[in-house]
Amino acid sequence: MLISDLETPAVVVDLDIMDRNLARMAGYCREHQLLLRPHTKTHKIPELAKRQIASGATGITVAKLGEAEVVLGAGITDMLIAYPIVGPKKTTRLAQLAERANITVSLDSEEVARGLSEATTKIGVLIELDVGFGRCGISNEADVLALARKIVELRGLEFRGLMFFPGHFGVAPDERAAMRMQVNDFLKRTLEVLSDAGLPASIVSGGSTPTAYEGSLFFGVNEVRPGT
Repeated sequence: MLISDLETPAVVVDLDIMDRNLARMAGYCREHQLLLRPHTKTHKIPELAKRQIASGATGITVAKLGEAEVVLGAGITDMLIAYPIVGPKKTTRLAQLAERANITVSLDSEEVARGLSEATTKIGVLIELDVGFGRCGISNEADVLALARKIVELRGLEFRGLMFFPGHFGVAPDERAAMRMQVNDFLKRTLEVLSDAGLPASIVSGGSTPTAYEGSLFFGVNEVRPGT
């Protein structure tokens, strides 16, 4: 088939370029000893997610339960759901997923944590930090510690660490450097508070498209979630 034979509009992917991009991202993560958990919300294609895993990703990130159900149906069993799951219908679906896959979720409130605990018997939890984007997350290390303590008390929940989304970093490199100093100060304080309380974070998950190749510059980060 010639490209001129395609009906428009059509999505066309240059596989050589795509594979080169996948290899480049995976290579950066290997070089800097970062786990790679790319976000699939930008492509929503299970076959591409499988290629990302084959190139070196440890698992994937999804935005919502529907995406998690689709990729699990395609055989992918290690995923992070990056937005809080709220309400009994959704937590029931999550519990069903957790019976068949290694699921981690992010949250930023005790309310969400209690809902998850009531619905499931095995789920990993990351506390989301607000590092300046102002969408979700906790912006005070004392509040992070208080929530972590609640999580470890709740049945079925395993506190695994922290996540954050520097979505406001789509600026010039010198501006990003100044913003990163503030984020790193917050990360350092938070990790120290958790460690002192006997609740060390085994996962510190960061990353965004603008910072895809800057994951190693964030304090304590050992996993990145690039999107586009």
